[in-house]
Amino acid sequence: MNTLQNRHPILQRGRYVTFDYDLEWIERVLTEAAQEAGMNLPFGREVAEGILMYLDKYCPLRTLPLEYFFARVRGLLREIGLPLVAEHLHEQMPPVDIDLDELAGEEPLPLFFYEKLRRRMEELKKCGLTVYRFSGMKHCSMVLGARRRACPTQRRALQELHSFLACQAA
Repeated sequence: MNTLQNRHPILQRGRYVTFDYDLEWIERVLTEAAQEAGMNLPFGREVAEGILMYLDKYCPLRTLPLEYFFARVRGLLREIGLPLVAEHLHEQMPPVDIDLDELAGEEPLPLFFYEKLRRRMEELKKCGLTVYRFSGMKHCSMVLGARRRACPTQRRALQELHSFLACQAA
């Protein structure tokens, strides 16, 4: 019988939790810290792979506070001779998926929908989120445009949604 043992722990910050993080996110966080420190990160991919392998196979915790995760990564960077990178490592949440379709189902009127979406994005930003992922845009634009299929009104609603997200994420 095979069991899933390669499962990394859930990262938690405040009331937000995520298990949807990957090697690219860890590598990006390390690379950003190295760039801020004014240096190249030697073997950055391998360091990120080592961190993820530890989380997948050896970490005994099922939920890991984000602060603790970054404290441990800083300690690792100091141990392998990269204290400058450790100093510039900032806590940030992995990308979180915001289901726009679900949000539009809760608030189908554009005025209330955009306000609720703005509040949710601000809350996530306060938790350290720097990268957003959105799903369900097309169906959301149909709900907001009060349409059942694609039409000029739905396309305008979709364009308005794209513009709003671009302004808020910046």
